[in-house]
Parts: sequence; structure tokens; C-alpha cells
Amino acid sequence: MMKRFFIFLAFLLSSLLGYSQISLIDSTETRPFAFTAGINYLSNYVYNGRSDSLKAPYFIPSLTFQHDNGLSLSAELYFLNNGVANGFDFFELNGSYDFDIYKKLSGGINGTKYISNGSSESFIGSLSYVLGGYLNQDLGFCNLDFGADALFGTGKTDIRLSPGIERIWEWGTEDKRFQISPSFYAIFSTLNYFEGFTNIKNTNARIRGKARTPIAANQPTITSSTVVRNPGLRFMTYEIAVPFTFETRKMGISFMPTFAIPKNPVYTNETTTITLPNKSVTSTTIDDTYYSELHLANVFYAQFNLYFKF
Repeated sequence: MMKRFFIFLAFLLSSLLGYSQISLIDSTETRPFAFTAGINYLSNYVYNGRSDSLKAPYFIPSLTFQHDNGLSLSAELYFLNNGVANGFDFFELNGSYDFDIYKKLSGGINGTKYISNGSSESFIGSLSYVLGGYLNQDLGFCNLDFGADALFGTGKTDIRLSPGIERIWEWGTEDKRFQISPSFYAIFSTLNYFEGFTNIKNTNARIRGKARTPIAANQPTITSSTVVRNPGLRFMTYEIAVPFTFETRKMGISFMPTFAIPKNPVYTNETTTITLPNKSVTSTTIDDTYYSELHLANVFYAQFNLYFKF
């Protein structure tokens, strides 16, 4: 699977390079919109300051449409490459619209649709789509930002809030532009997604166990469910990022290192129900809080992007 992906990637990049060279020679037209195609590498998938015990690096081909009026549409394919579960993991469709409100106050609305491979163990594995928005106040020396999202999935709807502060430095010309935009955010979230994510992981583990064990007649039926013991809106993490971007008229490179400082462990109970062939039922509940939650550790990860405009 990965071999075919790299062959496709090489073909995509060579085609885009050729197209970009032709466009530089033949086109001087200024349009109010642009298409970009690129490849991204994410060193580890981190959500709300949490990462899996096994690192989850991704290769992410992407296509994006951007209009000067503030509309942006994109599609991203996430290919997991951790040496254990390699290949397509999930697909993202993103849309956003940015607008000015009053003087230096701006805002935006956004939505994301997730399509997973059916067994994704990423933190968004149980999510279907996200709807949200943000407000941004330019204070001159920095920007105050406040984002709010509603996360819809297999369980109850989650709320995620992300107040933060940013500073943007830009220099150069349209032919060669540089940007550095350090940011500091605090992330708050409810935890229904955590229950869904854990249930998927437990289900996958049982399926793998059955595949290794011969199936006997009259086996009991075993089901399990996970419940968060400290539900509600919780302060999850601080995130410090220093994105850097270099962009020309036809291509761009960006690098975004991020340091996450997780807070407030998520405690969970797992209830296992065993139904015997004679229909008798027994249930047991245990503390199945992740070791990583009991021993929260800071996480560093980074994303590298290479993209071409056409």
C-alpha cells in the first residue's frame, strides 16, 4: 500500500513541478482565487494534548481552493505510517469562510467532515463532522483569538473551546514572502469523543484476539463499553506553536513545531458484559484509565508542508 502511495506521490509532485514551470512562463494573469496541491508530513497525531502510546505519523496529500473573498475548501487524505498499521486511515473535507466584522475585529465559520476506514484508532475515529467558528481581535502588538467547535460523532455532541494569543510577522514581496506566527492556546473540551475512541480501540483489540484464536462452538458473547468518570467541560492542554512559512507565487513551504502541555487526566471505567449460550448475563466494571493519563507527559510534534499553486 505505501509503495503505491509513494509512486503516486512522485507522479503528483513531478506533474505539479512541470505545471508550475509552464504557468510561470505562460501566465501573468492575476486571479481572485488559487488552487494548491501539496504533501504534508505530520510527525505524530496529537489531539487535546494527547497522543497514542505508539506514535502516529501521517503522510497527508492535500488539495485546496482559496478565494480572496475568504472562502476556503480543502480535502486531505491521511495515510498512517507507524510500522504496525500502515495505509489509509481517514479522510477530511474542510470548508471555512473568513470575514471582517468591525474595524480590527474579524471572524470565521468552519466545518470538517471525517470519513474513516472504519477501524481508525486516531482520536477522531468516532467523530463524523465538526462545525465551529472563531473571533479574532487585532490589538496591533498581538491578536486575541477565541475558537469554538461542536463535535458530532457516534455518541453525544462535544464542545471544544480554544482561547489564545497570536503574533504575526511578515516580510518580503509577493514573489518571496516570509511569515512567522507564534501562538499560545489553552484548550477546553468535553470528553464524549474519548469514550468513543476508547470503545473503538477495545473493539479492534477483541477482533485481533479472535483472529488469533480458533472459534469454538457455543462461545459466550462479550461486549464492553467505556465511560469517563470525570465528564463535563475540562481544561485539556496548553499548546505553544511557532509556524514558519516561505511562499512564492507558485509554491510554498511551511514548518509548524508544536509543544503541548496536557492537563487534567481523563479517568475511565470499562464495563464488560458476558452473555452465555444459556442467556445468563454477568457484568464487571474495572478502572481502565490509560497509563498515559495517569502519567501525563509533555508532547512535541511537528508538521512539514510542501505545496504548489496553480
